Amino acid sequence: MKLFRSLSLFLFFHFPRIAFQVAGLLRVINRGKRAFKKGLESEGLPRELVEELVREFDPLAEVSLKELFNLSTGHGKNCG
Repeated sequence: MKLFRSLSLFLFFHFPRIAFQVAGLLRVINRGKRAFKKGLESEGLPRELVEELVREFDPLAEVSLKELFNLSTGHGKNCG
């Protein structure tokens, strides 16, 4: 019974909170990438160079789902 209660608490309260936090992080990162790309294009750089710079400075290139989960729960290595 205790296992069922803790599992239900996780599924109904903690998991949605974590999922929304991760979705928010991804939204902000993607918005920044679009703004970065638009800024480079507005400076008149060639499209190939813009694409390469966006790929080079992609903050999600080396991030795993496990790191995102640790960051959203506050148990990451950079916290406290």
